Amino acid sequence: MAKRDTKVLAVIPARGGSKRIPRKNTRELGQLPLIAYVINAAKNAKLIDHLIISTDDDEIERIAISWHVSVPYRRPAPLSTENAKLISVIKHAFNYYKEKHIFYDAVLSIQPTCPFITPQVIDQVIQLWMETKCDSVSTVTEITHGHPYIAKRVLKDNQIEDFCEVPPAASRDPRQRESAYYLSGSLYLRSKSLLESDDSTPHCLGRDARGVIVDGITSFDIDVELDFNFAEYLIASKVVQGKGNISSYEA
Repeated sequence: MAKRDTKVLAVIPARGGSKRIPRKNTRELGQLPLIAYVINAAKNAKLIDHLIISTDDDEIERIAISWHVSVPYRRPAPLSTENAKLISVIKHAFNYYKEKHIFYDAVLSIQPTCPFITPQVIDQVIQLWMETKCDSVSTVTEITHGHPYIAKRVLKDNQIEDFCEVPPAASRDPRQRESAYYLSGSLYLRSKSLLESDDSTPHCLGRDARGVIVDGITSFDIDVELDFNFAEYLIASKVVQGKGNISSYEA
Protein backbone atom coordinates (compact mmCIF):
# COMPACT_ATOMS: atom_id res chain seq x y z
CA MET A 1 0.00 0.00 0.00
CA ALA A 2 1.29 3.45 -0.92
CA LYS A 3 2.57 5.68 1.87
CA ARG A 4 -0.08 8.09 3.19
CA ASP A 5 1.10 11.60 2.38
CA THR A 6 -2.26 12.89 1.20
CA LYS A 7 -5.58 13.80 2.80
CA VAL A 8 -8.93 12.73 1.37
CA LEU A 9 -12.27 14.33 2.19
CA ALA A 10 -15.33 12.12 1.61
CA VAL A 11 -18.68 13.79 0.94
CA ILE A 12 -22.07 12.10 0.92
CA PRO A 13 -24.35 14.49 -1.01
CA ALA A 14 -27.88 13.89 0.29
CA ARG A 15 -30.65 16.41 -0.23
CA GLY A 16 -34.11 16.02 1.24
CA GLY A 17 -36.11 16.30 -1.96
CA SER A 18 -36.67 13.43 -4.37
CA LYS A 19 -39.24 13.28 -7.17
CA ARG A 20 -39.42 9.59 -8.05
CA ILE A 21 -39.23 8.24 -4.48
CA PRO A 22 -40.28 10.80 -1.85
CA ARG A 23 -37.79 11.11 1.04
CA LYS A 24 -35.64 8.46 -0.63
CA ASN A 25 -32.46 9.00 1.38
CA THR A 26 -34.23 8.56 4.72
CA ARG A 27 -36.59 5.77 3.70
CA GLU A 28 -36.05 2.48 5.49
CA LEU A 29 -34.32 -0.33 3.63
CA GLY A 30 -33.93 -3.51 5.62
CA GLN A 31 -35.01 -1.63 8.78
CA LEU A 32 -32.38 1.10 8.37
CA PRO A 33 -32.42 4.46 6.55
CA LEU A 34 -31.07 4.10 3.02
CA ILE A 35 -28.28 6.60 3.66
CA ALA A 36 -27.04 4.53 6.63
CA TYR A 37 -25.55 1.94 4.26
CA VAL A 38 -23.06 4.28 2.59
CA ILE A 39 -22.33 6.01 5.91
CA ASN A 40 -21.34 2.66 7.35
CA ALA A 41 -19.27 1.69 4.31
CA ALA A 42 -17.41 5.01 4.42
CA LYS A 43 -16.76 4.73 8.16
CA ASN A 44 -15.23 1.31 7.65
CA ALA A 45 -12.97 2.41 4.79
CA LYS A 46 -9.35 2.90 5.87
CA LEU A 47 -8.18 5.66 3.53
CA ILE A 48 -10.76 8.40 4.19
CA ASP A 49 -9.42 11.18 6.42
CA HIS A 50 -12.69 12.99 7.07
CA LEU A 51 -16.32 12.15 6.24
CA ILE A 52 -19.15 14.67 6.00
CA ILE A 53 -22.70 14.82 4.72
CA SER A 54 -23.78 17.74 2.56
CA THR A 55 -27.51 18.24 3.06
CA ASP A 56 -30.33 20.76 3.22
CA ASP A 57 -32.53 18.50 5.33
CA ASP A 58 -33.17 18.28 9.10
CA GLU A 59 -33.96 14.56 9.16
CA ILE A 60 -30.85 13.64 7.17
CA GLU A 61 -28.79 15.75 9.55
CA ARG A 62 -30.29 13.94 12.55
CA ILE A 63 -29.46 10.55 10.98
CA ALA A 64 -25.90 11.72 10.27
CA ILE A 65 -25.41 12.85 13.85
CA SER A 66 -26.81 9.58 15.19
CA TRP A 67 -24.15 7.78 13.11
CA HIS A 68 -21.47 10.20 14.37
CA VAL A 69 -20.94 11.84 10.98
CA SER A 70 -20.21 15.55 10.65
CA VAL A 71 -22.68 17.95 9.01
CA PRO A 72 -20.52 21.09 9.10
CA TYR A 73 -22.92 23.35 7.20
CA ARG A 74 -26.38 23.50 5.70
CA ARG A 75 -26.18 23.15 1.93
CA PRO A 76 -27.26 26.37 0.15
CA ALA A 77 -30.67 26.32 -1.54
CA PRO A 78 -29.29 26.80 -5.09
CA LEU A 79 -27.27 23.60 -4.63
CA SER A 80 -30.25 21.66 -3.27
CA THR A 81 -32.50 21.60 -6.33
CA GLU A 82 -32.97 18.61 -8.61
CA ASN A 83 -31.03 20.47 -11.31
CA ALA A 84 -28.00 21.19 -9.13
CA LYS A 85 -24.84 19.57 -10.47
CA LEU A 86 -22.92 17.14 -8.30
CA ILE A 87 -19.61 18.78 -9.16
CA SER A 88 -20.92 22.09 -7.78
CA VAL A 89 -21.88 20.40 -4.50
CA ILE A 90 -18.43 18.80 -4.25
CA LYS A 91 -16.59 22.04 -5.03
CA HIS A 92 -18.70 23.78 -2.38
CA ALA A 93 -17.53 21.26 0.25
CA PHE A 94 -13.91 21.53 -0.89
CA ASN A 95 -13.98 25.35 -0.77
CA TYR A 96 -15.75 25.39 2.61
CA TYR A 97 -12.72 23.77 4.22
CA LYS A 98 -10.24 25.66 2.08
CA GLU A 99 -11.66 28.95 3.38
CA LYS A 100 -11.04 27.63 6.90
CA HIS A 101 -7.44 26.81 5.95
CA ILE A 102 -8.13 23.09 6.07
CA PHE A 103 -6.74 21.58 2.91
CA TYR A 104 -7.52 18.26 1.24
CA ASP A 105 -5.68 16.70 -1.68
CA ALA A 106 -8.80 15.04 -3.10
CA VAL A 107 -12.54 14.82 -2.54
CA LEU A 108 -14.45 11.57 -2.84
CA SER A 109 -18.20 11.76 -3.44
CA ILE A 110 -20.26 8.75 -2.33
CA GLN A 111 -23.76 8.39 -3.78
CA PRO A 112 -26.21 7.76 -0.89
CA THR A 113 -28.52 5.72 -3.12
CA CYS A 114 -25.93 2.97 -3.71
CA PRO A 115 -26.41 0.84 -0.57
CA PHE A 116 -24.16 -2.03 -1.64
CA ILE A 117 -20.94 -0.10 -2.10
CA THR A 118 -18.24 -1.54 0.14
CA PRO A 119 -15.36 -0.17 2.24
CA GLN A 120 -13.01 -2.24 0.09
CA VAL A 121 -14.13 -0.55 -3.14
CA ILE A 122 -13.87 2.89 -1.51
CA ASP A 123 -10.28 2.13 -0.49
CA GLN A 124 -9.54 0.71 -3.94
CA VAL A 125 -10.61 3.99 -5.58
CA ILE A 126 -8.49 6.07 -3.21
CA GLN A 127 -5.53 3.70 -3.51
CA LEU A 128 -5.56 3.93 -7.32
CA TRP A 129 -5.50 7.71 -7.12
CA MET A 130 -2.67 7.67 -4.57
CA GLU A 131 -0.57 5.37 -6.74
CA THR A 132 -1.15 7.10 -10.08
CA LYS A 133 -1.57 10.78 -9.06
CA CYS A 134 -4.29 10.97 -11.71
CA ASP A 135 -6.98 13.66 -12.00
CA SER A 136 -9.88 11.42 -11.04
CA VAL A 137 -11.02 7.89 -10.30
CA SER A 138 -14.59 6.67 -10.85
CA THR A 139 -16.36 3.37 -10.41
CA VAL A 140 -17.35 1.79 -13.73
CA THR A 141 -19.55 -1.21 -14.51
CA GLU A 142 -19.57 -3.38 -17.62
CA ILE A 143 -22.44 -2.89 -20.04
CA THR A 144 -24.10 -6.30 -20.32
CA HIS A 145 -27.20 -5.18 -22.22
CA GLY A 146 -27.42 -2.62 -25.02
CA HIS A 147 -23.74 -2.55 -25.95
CA PRO A 148 -22.77 0.64 -27.89
CA TYR A 149 -22.08 -1.44 -31.02
CA ILE A 150 -25.73 -2.51 -31.21
CA ALA A 151 -27.31 0.74 -29.97
CA LYS A 152 -29.57 2.43 -32.53
CA ARG A 153 -31.05 5.85 -33.18
CA VAL A 154 -34.73 5.93 -34.23
CA LEU A 155 -35.31 8.42 -37.05
CA LYS A 156 -38.39 9.80 -38.76
CA ASP A 157 -40.82 7.11 -39.94
CA ASN A 158 -39.17 4.67 -37.51
CA GLN A 159 -36.04 4.25 -39.56
CA ILE A 160 -33.05 3.18 -37.49
CA GLU A 161 -29.31 3.72 -37.79
CA ASP A 162 -26.26 3.02 -35.64
CA PHE A 163 -26.17 5.35 -32.64
CA CYS A 164 -22.40 5.64 -32.88
CA GLU A 165 -19.85 4.75 -35.55
CA VAL A 166 -18.69 1.18 -35.18
CA PRO A 167 -15.02 0.53 -36.09
CA PRO A 168 -14.81 -1.48 -39.34
CA ALA A 169 -12.89 -4.33 -37.73
CA ALA A 170 -15.09 -4.47 -34.62
CA SER A 171 -17.12 -7.57 -33.91
CA ARG A 172 -20.78 -7.26 -32.94
CA ASP A 173 -20.81 -10.84 -31.69
CA PRO A 174 -21.42 -10.70 -27.90
CA ARG A 175 -18.73 -13.35 -27.37
CA GLN A 176 -16.04 -11.46 -29.28
CA ARG A 177 -16.76 -7.74 -29.07
CA GLU A 178 -14.77 -5.37 -26.91
CA SER A 179 -16.11 -4.85 -23.38
CA ALA A 180 -17.71 -1.46 -22.73
CA TYR A 181 -18.26 0.22 -19.38
CA TYR A 182 -20.44 3.01 -18.00
CA LEU A 183 -19.87 5.39 -15.11
CA SER A 184 -21.82 3.77 -12.28
CA GLY A 185 -22.06 7.05 -10.36
CA SER A 186 -21.49 5.43 -6.97
CA LEU A 187 -18.02 6.89 -6.38
CA TYR A 188 -16.14 9.82 -7.91
CA LEU A 189 -12.76 10.91 -6.57
CA ARG A 190 -11.34 14.18 -7.88
CA SER A 191 -7.93 15.66 -7.15
CA LYS A 192 -7.38 19.09 -5.62
CA SER A 193 -5.88 20.42 -8.86
CA LEU A 194 -8.97 19.30 -10.79
CA LEU A 195 -11.37 20.90 -8.30
CA GLU A 196 -9.43 24.16 -8.49
CA SER A 197 -9.47 24.18 -12.30
CA ASP A 198 -12.10 25.21 -14.82
CA ASP A 199 -12.25 21.69 -16.20
CA SER A 200 -14.97 21.24 -18.80
CA THR A 201 -14.55 17.54 -19.58
CA PRO A 202 -17.68 15.35 -19.17
CA HIS A 203 -18.43 14.82 -15.45
CA CYS A 204 -15.35 16.97 -14.68
CA LEU A 205 -12.97 14.02 -14.64
CA GLY A 206 -9.92 15.71 -16.14
CA ARG A 207 -7.54 14.45 -18.79
CA ASP A 208 -6.12 11.59 -16.73
CA ALA A 209 -9.30 9.80 -15.63
CA ARG A 210 -9.05 6.26 -14.21
CA GLY A 211 -11.69 3.67 -13.36
CA VAL A 212 -12.24 0.90 -10.84
CA ILE A 213 -14.43 -1.88 -12.22
CA VAL A 214 -17.28 -2.99 -9.95
CA ASP A 215 -20.08 -5.45 -10.58
CA GLY A 216 -23.71 -4.50 -11.10
CA ILE A 217 -24.78 -5.28 -7.53
CA THR A 218 -21.98 -3.29 -5.90
CA SER A 219 -22.85 -0.31 -8.11
CA PHE A 220 -26.62 -0.78 -7.82
CA ASP A 221 -28.34 2.62 -7.64
CA ILE A 222 -31.85 3.11 -6.27
CA ASP A 223 -33.69 5.51 -8.55
CA VAL A 224 -37.29 4.26 -8.81
CA GLU A 225 -39.67 2.21 -6.66
CA LEU A 226 -38.81 -1.02 -8.45
CA ASP A 227 -35.15 -0.50 -7.51
CA PHE A 228 -36.14 -0.19 -3.86
CA ASN A 229 -38.13 -3.42 -4.06
CA PHE A 230 -35.21 -5.21 -5.68
CA ALA A 231 -32.81 -3.94 -3.01
CA GLU A 232 -35.16 -5.27 -0.32
CA TYR A 233 -35.12 -8.64 -2.07
CA LEU A 234 -31.32 -8.69 -2.27
CA ILE A 235 -31.04 -8.02 1.45
CA ALA A 236 -33.77 -10.47 2.48
CA SER A 237 -32.32 -13.24 0.30
CA LYS A 238 -28.78 -12.52 1.59
CA VAL A 239 -27.51 -12.08 -1.97
CA VAL A 240 -25.54 -9.07 -0.71
CA GLN A 241 -24.13 -10.78 2.37
CA GLY A 242 -20.62 -9.40 2.81
CA LYS A 243 -21.15 -6.73 0.16
CA GLY A 244 -23.17 -3.74 1.24
CA ASN A 245 -25.01 -5.68 3.93
CA ILE A 246 -24.74 -3.39 6.92
CA SER A 247 -24.73 -6.29 9.33
CA SER A 248 -21.28 -7.15 7.99
CA TYR A 249 -19.73 -4.05 9.54
CA GLU A 250 -19.67 -2.19 12.82
CA ALA A 251 -21.02 1.35 13.00
